[in-house]
Amino acid sequence: MAFSGFLSTQILWDNFHLNAKQVDQNKQKYSVYETNFQALKITTTSSRMLHLKALKAPIVILNFWASWCHPCLQEFPSLVEFQEKYKKNVLVVGINGDEDDAASNIKKIEKKYGLNFESVIDQDSAISNKFLINTYPVSIVFFKGEVIYVSQKIHDFMDPEFRSLIDKALKEVP
Repeated sequence: MAFSGFLSTQILWDNFHLNAKQVDQNKQKYSVYETNFQALKITTTSSRMLHLKALKAPIVILNFWASWCHPCLQEFPSLVEFQEKYKKNVLVVGINGDEDDAASNIKKIEKKYGLNFESVIDQDSAISNKFLINTYPVSIVFFKGEVIYVSQKIHDFMDPEFRSLIDKALKEVP
């Protein structure tokens, strides 16, 4: 009986430390994201210069994708619908990681999926490396430069819980 109690206590203690360690890792990662957000100056495929910290949109979504990534392509319909619904307050920027013929691939995907947001070519992975991206898709959602949500898998941007998070943040905008 005493051994069972000890074992249960040890398992709970270990789980607490694992969860606390994960929270600390997320805080560190979010800090990196926020620092890089403030410094990032990019040029879109339509030659638009963006300095993220100077953008007027209170919510910015960096969506890391590649044309060969099937989960990336699967989430585009909901991302297009989301961008249309929130276009006054949200700016989506696609960060494309194609290594070969990126500009041509982006144009094909924009046409096929009706993308209503701009993309940036990240052929040398400079942007992805700054944001510690090592898989696709990844979406980082910033509200006034601070991370409020991160998805490291296929994401339904029209999910009511996600939209509730966005609506809640936008209520803080005058």
